[in-house]
Amino acid sequence: MSWVDESGQHEGYVAAVLADGGEPAPPPGGRPMPWWAYNGADGPRAVAVRGACACGWRGSATHPLDFGDDDATEGYEADTGPYADWDRHTAAAEGLVPPDVEHLLDALRRRIAEVAEARPVTALHIAARVEAEAPRYSADAALAARRGLVSWETIGKAFDTTAEAAETRFTLRPPD
Repeated sequence: MSWVDESGQHEGYVAAVLADGGEPAPPPGGRPMPWWAYNGADGPRAVAVRGACACGWRGSATHPLDFGDDDATEGYEADTGPYADWDRHTAAAEGLVPPDVEHLLDALRRRIAEVAEARPVTALHIAARVEAEAPRYSADAALAARRGLVSWETIGKAFDTTAEAAETRFTLRPPD
């Protein structure tokens, strides 16, 4: 079984791990064989599995395998094991917004809507404050990304603009 992230750029799968810690060489044609094919009947026997991605990433953790239980070995339904490792890889690689932050943003939107029903002017003040703070969050995130050697192209893409526009926006800001 393989998984594709929401960007469509990462295809994850469960890689077989041999006794020496390595992975079996890919067969002619290049596509890796499924982990369960390495049962020792026609070739090497896997002793564990790890998360892997078509982009070249390999999980550092190995996980137990059970040739009789694909779901437990792959971890997809339980969000554990190789699947969870790959999911964390794609979140880090693609900069996906963590679920807890998505929940916070959604809760804020809902709360402003609730306040607006009873106290619309207060809701306007709340929305104005959120709007006023947003540039600081953006600048802080962009500056942290640059300290982490993230390219202007990647920063621009995150803000739906060009690398040049992002660099201008975040390097020419007045001090707080």
